[in-house]
Amino acid sequence: MSPVSSRRFSLGEICDQPWCPQVIRDAVTDFLQHSTNAWGQYTSLLPTLCYFLQKTKSQRVVDLCAGGGGPWPTLYRTIRRAFGASFRIILTDRYPNHAALRLVSDASCGSIVFREEALDACGLPVDLTGFRTLFGSFHHFSDVQAKRILQDAVDSGNGIGVFEMTNRQAVTVLTMLTAPFFVWLHTPKIRPFRWSRLLLTYLFPLIPLVVMVDGIISCLRSYTITEMTELTASLAGAPYEWEIRELSAPRSPFPLIYLIGTPKPS
Repeated sequence: MSPVSSRRFSLGEICDQPWCPQVIRDAVTDFLQHSTNAWGQYTSLLPTLCYFLQKTKSQRVVDLCAGGGGPWPTLYRTIRRAFGASFRIILTDRYPNHAALRLVSDASCGSIVFREEALDACGLPVDLTGFRTLFGSFHHFSDVQAKRILQDAVDSGNGIGVFEMTNRQAVTVLTMLTAPFFVWLHTPKIRPFRWSRLLLTYLFPLIPLVVMVDGIISCLRSYTITEMTELTASLAGAPYEWEIRELSAPRSPFPLIYLIGTPKPS
């Protein structure tokens, strides 16, 4: 099936807006974290991620736009076995979901920690070093912002990995229309428990609606491999090696696209 559009849309997700109520935003990131780990959506990239972490001799990961924890409750176990108990995963977000991140951190035996303050992926503190990752969030940024994120990784000498599950194919966009069903199905299993989540899912179904709308917008804003390649081609500074590919994803008919950049050996 053909793409809905040959160009990215410039729409903005509801949860990205400052006026979005925190109770809605946290509920949406809770659902995304739960579903991502329940379906193991990013497990197929673990060998690739481990390879590049080893290549860059990274001692920690700095995850940007972590929301409620992303796929790390599943991925960290493999990372911990491969790199030891001292390896750290630091979760950051512009709108951190504190309750969810605290649960993820507590369950990881110290492997996962999070920053409580709001951090913008386009401007990280200079002391926050490590291999940077963005799971299902790169499409939230405009071309200018996306280039700034990649350029900042190059300027700081940190490796970076971008992993996306959405695309602009019509079938992917149409699939998002089924999102409310999965929200209704999975809500009783989501932790931390919140009465507000039940009310806003079943009685006043704002959460299913926002998940569906933001899912559609995310698809329409997704970068293609060609567009990612163009972003990396325009970067300045120290030479970097860029790998941009597709992988199959468990329980998904849609491919996982990744972009990984690492400093070129001197």
